[in-house]
Amino acid sequence: MERVSRKKEPLISIIIPVYKVEKYIKRCLDSVVNQTYKNLEIILVDDGTPDNSGKICDEYAKKDKRIKIIHKENGGVSDARNKGIEQATGKYIGFVDSDDYIDVNMYEILKNTIEKENADIASCKYVRFAEYVEFDSQKYDKKTIEYNQEEYMKKFFKIGTQECVYYPWNKLYKKSIICSDQYPKGLTSEDVVGTYKALLKAKKIVEINYPYYYYFYNKKSITGSKFSNKDLDLIKIWDIVIKISNENNQKYLEYSKINRMRIDYTLLMRMAIQLNYKEINEKYKKQYLQMLSDLKKNKSKLLKSKIPLSRKISIILICMNYKLFVNALGLVRKVK
Repeated sequence: MERVSRKKEPLISIIIPVYKVEKYIKRCLDSVVNQTYKNLEIILVDDGTPDNSGKICDEYAKKDKRIKIIHKENGGVSDARNKGIEQATGKYIGFVDSDDYIDVNMYEILKNTIEKENADIASCKYVRFAEYVEFDSQKYDKKTIEYNQEEYMKKFFKIGTQECVYYPWNKLYKKSIICSDQYPKGLTSEDVVGTYKALLKAKKIVEINYPYYYYFYNKKSITGSKFSNKDLDLIKIWDIVIKISNENNQKYLEYSKINRMRIDYTLLMRMAIQLNYKEINEKYKKQYLQMLSDLKKNKSKLLKSKIPLSRKISIILICMNYKLFVNALGLVRKVK
């Protein structure tokens, strides 16, 4: 009697950019190599890291043949992801950031779901943590929610919701919807463009209501961060989204424009929260005056859009007198 061979499971390529994470990389890699789903191609992209992260990756590669390493000059996370995509041979692609880690079942569950539902993208919830992961599992029912492209695009553009779905790392993609220049190089907030490109090629997206991805944030770096020119990359990012919408699918052009309008408010708020008016006027005068002018011009459209009432009030106050608004926030900070 012939033995019936089990159908080979499809290969999943997991791309992990690596840069200055020697304190966290082992935690990340342990969570990936120990996945219950075994047919993995683990692509570690050493983005010219100056610490021991690259050496740690080499050590793991010696122990696990599924691991491939790319050593390259520093080019940023977008360049690292794009290099990983170029080398990926799997049917599916996933991304993990090297200071995060994932549930041991994550890729098995995402793979089973994307196949069962015949979807192009499978996504899960995520938990932010600073020291250890803690969440109330009873809040999540593990149900799978189906979206067509238009439905999910409303979430992406935050139409009637404030949920952030830009991130690539809590998702599994069919490789056929990912391209080698998926992420724009040299810009922060690159996730917005990369995810938008994928969604434009996706007909069906499924989301599992359970956090299988654990996103690490460093309390010290967050509290110590201050507004910088990198924050202004958001303007370039959303200008790219508008350009893509104009060239590829004008169905989402108005959504793109509304979100670009929101960015002026977002950045003016960040400045007001993190800087005083003197710093804003000395370092970012040209930029803030342009954003303020654009915000005033688009105020009526933003106030009619589906954003929280608190933001609408802030927009009105900023447009009335930005200097007074910044100074008032500064007084509130001093009182606290």
